[in-house]
Amino acid sequence: MTYLLLACVAGAFAQTKSTGVKTIGSMTIKIDLNQATSLVTMTMTGPSTKWLCVGFNATTMSTNTPIDCLTYTTMVLDQRLTGGHNKAVTDAVNNLTLVSNTVAGTTRTVVVTRPFNTGDANDYTFSYALNSLNIIWAVGPSTNFATEHTTKGASSVTFTTVLGTQDFALSDALSTYPNPSDGSFFIGNSKGSKIETVNVYDSNARLLKALKVASAQAEIPIALPELPAGIYFLEIMTADDRSVKKIQIN
Repeated sequence: MTYLLLACVAGAFAQTKSTGVKTIGSMTIKIDLNQATSLVTMTMTGPSTKWLCVGFNATTMSTNTPIDCLTYTTMVLDQRLTGGHNKAVTDAVNNLTLVSNTVAGTTRTVVVTRPFNTGDANDYTFSYALNSLNIIWAVGPSTNFATEHTTKGASSVTFTTVLGTQDFALSDALSTYPNPSDGSFFIGNSKGSKIETVNVYDSNARLLKALKVASAQAEIPIALPELPAGIYFLEIMTADDRSVKKIQIN
């Protein structure tokens, strides 16, 4: 039964595309598409003292009306550009789910999810068949969104299938213990690989939490006290490899 559950979740992971981390000015964006759950996960990083905005399916502020935007000011906002060079406005319905909002040093990392198709005409409709996407971006001088952007630009991202192709050498070098646990455990890292990020998924392959680790320690402590008892999966990522491990919380 446990083996079948692991196989099912691994299959769901294999149905995932990612842009990888794309640097745009002083910020980054990473977009992951999960075919099994029809969820898009967006990870945005940038200066913690500034507002950040990324617009989808556009090459200029007035390319389309509306242009769907993900914005961080002092909170995550589901916004749109309405044409011309006017500031983004907040949608009446927020279709973004905040997964995490963390600051390390002077860098903020915001992770959000939303359905491919929200049914909202103001939101861009993602598709797993998507291979590339034009984006625009802007960074403000502070977290006050009323202030004019200081930098802006246009770029594009390319989607490739990334999960289900894990490096087995990395997988063999990683372990989790104690397992089962009460939610506090270690990732054993016998080769000293620098672990950048640990994503936590439930048994339906839904992203629950994204942990910024940035550690090459032989034992990396992980604490998930907020999760109820159950089976979870860790996507453990280095800069160029990844491995999936199953954990049980009692």
